[in-house]
Amino acid sequence: MQSVRIWDLPTRLFHWLLALAVVAMLATGMIGGEALNLHMRIGYGVFALLLFRLAWGVVGGRWSRFASFVPTPARL
Repeated sequence: MQSVRIWDLPTRLFHWLLALAVVAMLATGMIGGEALNLHMRIGYGVFALLLFRLAWGVVGGRWSRFASFVPTPARL
């Protein structure tokens, strides 16, 4: 069986980095105390990732662009 990649590398990296950040934020949020400083820094990283994804959704590859998400009558 041959695997076909639809999403480009930057989009896949965004996805996995965001997933890792969510897990890390859950862990540091539950630990509390001094870990909340790390929690805040990871939150800034999540914000940066979201800004990247918004930009990549405008200028990225064909399948990563937001315009390809919306079905048009011609595509249906």
